[in-house]
Amino acid sequence: MERKTRRTVIDISENQSTLNFEEAELSQPFTFPQYQKELLFARLVADGVDFAIVAIVYLIFLAVTFLEMTQPALDKRSAGVYIAGLMVLIGVYFLLFMLSSGQTPGMKFKHLTVVSRDGSPLDPATACMRGLGYFISIAPLMLGFVWALVDPEHLTWADKVSGTFLKRT
Repeated sequence: MERKTRRTVIDISENQSTLNFEEAELSQPFTFPQYQKELLFARLVADGVDFAIVAIVYLIFLAVTFLEMTQPALDKRSAGVYIAGLMVLIGVYFLLFMLSSGQTPGMKFKHLTVVSRDGSPLDPATACMRGLGYFISIAPLMLGFVWALVDPEHLTWADKVSGTFLKRT
């Protein structure tokens, strides 16, 4: 018995657009690495202010929580819950400020704002992507923020995920 095999050919050459490499070479890079490097200290101070605000709010929450407990105890499980709660609070803090104004209080203090690739203010979708980037940056012990120190463009993971960068106001 002879077995017939069917062969399927997929040809995408008709629908393939041509690539224009000359035009791509003339376009500006996503960010200006030297400019972003100059903002590292201001960014660090702004992040410090923001984390201090979150820490104060969280310490108030912890104090109220412990005062309301009948038998305050701190074991591994509850410590893990409290640490996870802190990480979520940090992420929500950054997300809400990105959605509302494109800058946190720390950024406002250091005269920084977040803009999209073309320099325009954040739209809600980009702000949400940046918020997601903050969660990604926070999860591995804030490594996504430290990344700006070693990245050639001096961008955090939140910047890379959302396609945004900081500029002076």
